[in-house]
Order: sequence, then C-alpha cells, then structure tokens
Amino acid sequence: MKSKQLILLGPPGSGLADQAIVISKRWHVPHVAVDDLRVPDQDVMLTLRRRLEQLDMLDGWVLEGFPQTQTQAQAFDELLVKFQRPAAMVAYCQVTNGVLISRLVAQTGENVTAVRDRLKQYQAQTDLLLKYYRQRACLTMVNGSRSTAEVVNELAQLGEEETGAARFLQDEAELDALLAKEHVVVVDCIASWCGPCKQVTPRIDKLAEAYKDNVAVVKLDFDNNRQVAKRFGLKGMPSVMFFKDGELLKTLTGVKDYETYRDVVEGLR
Repeated sequence: MKSKQLILLGPPGSGLADQAIVISKRWHVPHVAVDDLRVPDQDVMLTLRRRLEQLDMLDGWVLEGFPQTQTQAQAFDELLVKFQRPAAMVAYCQVTNGVLISRLVAQTGENVTAVRDRLKQYQAQTDLLLKYYRQRACLTMVNGSRSTAEVVNELAQLGEEETGAARFLQDEAELDALLAKEHVVVVDCIASWCGPCKQVTPRIDKLAEAYKDNVAVVKLDFDNNRQVAKRFGLKGMPSVMFFKDGELLKTLTGVKDYETYRDVVEGLR
C-alpha cells in the first residue's frame, strides 16, 4: 500500500464512525475523529498538528469527518507538507438520500423535512470540498449504501499500487486530448462499487499490453466523470468504448471475454 493516511468523508447517516474504526483496526493505525477531540473549531488545526507529532501516527491514520470545507482541506494539506508526509487518500461515502433519510429518522427521531434540510445544507457545504479533492486527483467515491463490511473491504484496497497496463485518465479533458491525438482509443469506464468491473479490468489490461504500440487503451472512473457516461449514452457498468479518429463506433456493456474486446480492436485498425 502506498499510504495508510486516509481522510474519510460522508454525509450524516453514512456510517463513517463504524467504517473508520474498523479500517483503522485492520490497518493497525490510529482512528482520529474531530468530534472526539472536543476543541473549538478554531483550535482544530492546532490539535491535529499536535496529534500528527505523536509517534503512533507515523505509520498512518484514519481521519474521520474532517476537513469539512475547502479552506480546512488546504490548511491540512499544508500541514502534511510541513511534516513531510505524503498527500492523504480521500474517500467519500456516497449514500442515496432515501437511505440517509431512513437511517437518520430512525437514529435521531427527527422528522423527514428536518433531515432533508440538514442533508441539503451538508451537500451545499461539501460541493467545493469534493471539487478541490477531485482536482488534486486523490478522491475516491465509495458506495456507502452497502454494509460496513463491504465498504471497509473496498476502503482497504485504497492506495494499492496499480499494476495494470491500462492507465487511468483523470478527467474528460484528458480523454478529449487523447481522442484528438490517437487513431484508435479504447476506454474502460468503470466504477469502484461495480463488481463485474473487476472481472473486465484484467482483460482490458491484457488488451493494453498486447496493443501498447499502436492502440491507446485506458480506464476512466465513472464516479468522478459521470458527465462522460451521459455524453456517450452509457447504459450500465462496466462499459468499454471503442473510438476511431475521435468517433465512438462501438460500446460493449457488461462482462465480455478477452477475444471479444480484441476482435473489436482488430476491426478498427
């Protein structure tokens, strides 16, 4: 694993505390929850600085529910630089509003309207924060509607070295630049919560290795690039798109065998 420094974010009702505790125990690193620090907001950064100085933080940590704003995120990134620590991984537990409302009504006894208003306020506050982390290419969106065990199993994989031959594109702009440059482009559009995507990935990596000299074979994270899926009319995950001279000529949805992907490439060359 490249790093065991994880910032775990998510809306009220996403189960962050349980997930953070379990993943910190699995990694054998401290779990730090800002709510447990019991200090005023203006003292949070000073308290985190002191916490980072402690020896048990050297091998990593799981920071729950912080930062909450872009300003806090920038300040914390600067703090990591001062401590000569690598940039942290950031995971956001994405949960549908229906699930969140059901959980919060049961947990707090609030009425649906009050819960919905609280979630809207949180989302408005968080949008810029998530945009900041996307721009820094350190954000992973996780399906938090699943059980704690399923979420933790996915979180545990974060930071692993990517060994596949097909690299990840950062965003739509990088995709457009590639389409303008390359004659044939294959794009594996995948999502971290998609089980079948994990079956397709090794076949796409094999394709990238086989055609590395004359075909651009890449991957694109669906959660961070939903506008791409909408733009090209993708109907499900996994979806593998085949382009020639910038034009989308074929899309294969679902799990196919390696020969099927290879045959499409051969037909485009």
